Amino acid sequence: MSISLMMLGSLMIAVMPGYATIGMAAPVLIVLARLIQGFSAGGEFGSSTAFLVEHFPERKAFIASWQFATQGASTLLAAAFGMGLASVLSEQEIQEWGWRIPFFFGLLIGPVGLYIRRYIHEPTSFQRDLQQELPAKEIFLRQKTWFFTAIGLMMVSTAINYVISYIPTYATQNLKLPSLVAYTSAFVGGVILTVVTPLAGLWAEKIGRISLMKWSVLLVVLTTYPGFYLLAQQPSQFNLILLVMWLALLKALYFSVIPSVMADLFPSTTRATGIALSYNIAVTLFGGFAPLICIWLIKLTGDNLAPSYYLVVLGVFSLMAVYQARKSIGQKKTDADFSQAGT
Repeated sequence: MSISLMMLGSLMIAVMPGYATIGMAAPVLIVLARLIQGFSAGGEFGSSTAFLVEHFPERKAFIASWQFATQGASTLLAAAFGMGLASVLSEQEIQEWGWRIPFFFGLLIGPVGLYIRRYIHEPTSFQRDLQQELPAKEIFLRQKTWFFTAIGLMMVSTAINYVISYIPTYATQNLKLPSLVAYTSAFVGGVILTVVTPLAGLWAEKIGRISLMKWSVLLVVLTTYPGFYLLAQQPSQFNLILLVMWLALLKALYFSVIPSVMADLFPSTTRATGIALSYNIAVTLFGGFAPLICIWLIKLTGDNLAPSYYLVVLGVFSLMAVYQARKSIGQKKTDADFSQAGT
């Protein structure tokens, strides 16, 4: 159902008549289509992450990192379309019909996903455990600490993702850089997210997931403002790409192990629901509103560096969540060891 709904939302956007044709119905239906897409993707994240971790528990840091590596690939494809359209079409052609092309392309993955879904099986750990009838109730009654910790882990990660997506708009509107330059920077960021994320998952298996998360988010807090300051003082293609590369690198390091850590916070009986709820709330509040918040902060302060303030504040909260995650997972492991010893 999640794949079918994603196809429906994408198709609605691709064929939607413009405002001149159907008036206010056009933006209203576009928002509805985006809500359908978000509903689909949000439900998919929790179940697919749990599926990966439970099938490969011995390599969970690496295998779960592919959850976000594929999101990097989507950023890469989107930026590639932006670059291609900006280089071969005029601004008017893009506004009139060119923007629809990526949505038609996105529909091609639907049949592939439906075919794969038809032949997958549930992991043995899920089949072994008793499934909760109301996992959401269990989470809000007895697993609130894990739930809010998972939201905290996602705060800075999802914000960076949306800030990187917002940078083409930021660069063209606030720094007056050409749109092709802006899309090129997003493309470079997509390459880093796609390639580095699984490599970071491998690295985490050697140095530890919490250590990788701690140091990467600390670098976000310490370096984001200087990066935006350099770009604002010297707006150029080189500095724009440099900032996006740096943010994408830190995101890849931090992002790579979040799925496996979130999975460890919840037992298998509530794992898919717990991950999905915490992920979607974080993405909605701190990611989906990120461009709006950045624009509002810029207008409020008159400072083009305002997006960096947003990332720094969320980075501090995520750093606190990292320490709480280490405490919670460590306590669960200790409890499990005592339980096995008693058995």
